[in-house]
Amino acid sequence: MDKVIKFECLDSYETEKLGSMLLPDKDTVNFVIKVVKIVDNEIVLMLKDKSCHAVLMKDNTNAVKLKEFIRELTFGPMVVTKTFGQEDILNVLHKIS
Repeated sequence: MDKVIKFECLDSYETEKLGSMLLPDKDTVNFVIKVVKIVDNEIVLMLKDKSCHAVLMKDNTNAVKLKEFIRELTFGPMVVTKTFGQEDILNVLHKIS
């Protein structure tokens, strides 16, 4: 059964950017491999191609929440099945595989 977690981003652009980074590729491999750094409301994510990208969250609380989610995603059996945004809110559907 899918569960939903919500993240508040700074704006709709950041919501869309984060949503695309959290979706797995066709082989269900995560694009995001780790969190490099959090500075206030900015979180820097490393993708599987070793490139780093910053995402601006609404506040530090959402950045830390995203860091914990990514930790569970990369080290656990969790898989993202769908993402969809509503303005500055990103909804992430995930399940335990």
